[in-house]
Amino acid sequence: MSEVYWGIVVGLVSLVAVFFVCMDLVYSNPKGSLRQSGRSGEGPGEPTRETSTRDRYAA
Repeated sequence: MSEVYWGIVVGLVSLVAVFFVCMDLVYSNPKGSLRQSGRSGEGPGEPTRETSTRDRYAA
């Protein structure tokens, strides 16, 4: 097959790979996995703590 065909195939495979890497980064849990924290993902979520206005501003 021609080089153009293989270029298209390699380009599409690389796009799919980049897509999965990006989805992994977007949906990764920065505080560790749910298994490490001992919580299941199916239970009701904990309410989020509201930060005070002072904590939101940069130093």
